Amino acid sequence: MTVTHQPRRSALAAAATIGIAALLVLASACTSDSDEASSDTTATAVTAPQLADPVATATELVTAWLEALKSGESVADLMAPNFEIQRADGSGANRDEYLANPAVVDDYTLGDTVIASQSGNTLSVRWSLEVSEEINGVQFDDVDAPRLTVFEWTGDAWQIVGYANFTPLR
Repeated sequence: MTVTHQPRRSALAAAATIGIAALLVLASACTSDSDEASSDTTATAVTAPQLADPVATATELVTAWLEALKSGESVADLMAPNFEIQRADGSGANRDEYLANPAVVDDYTLGDTVIASQSGNTLSVRWSLEVSEEINGVQFDDVDAPRLTVFEWTGDAWQIVGYANFTPLR
């Protein structure tokens, strides 16, 4: 009679278990949305608040932008360092360029529809606006045009990263 001993299977099972456990520990350490990573004060990732109503927040944010432009106040605090704007006429500007020559809003009315969605630290907003404004020295009166604005959570506030203005060309 032959007796077989299977220490190899036990050793393989133990090695596999240890390997899987090590992968799980490594995966949890690398996951940026884990409780440990978000509570670590040395972590560079900043988690945005999960918005219960992204449309309401988006409406407040674009209104704050427009009110600042209308009053002539600086919009610097509302803009991310990597801000970019693109206009229908092909012109564009980065943050510094825009701050040197911001649009001048005389009057505005938000369109009926604001569509907003949040994914992590970004808030994407499609909206429209009827506005009288001056852009690059050109006056646009009572123009209704769609907009696309992307905000990023900086840890303290939502700031505009990208802005597209589709004001019809004259």
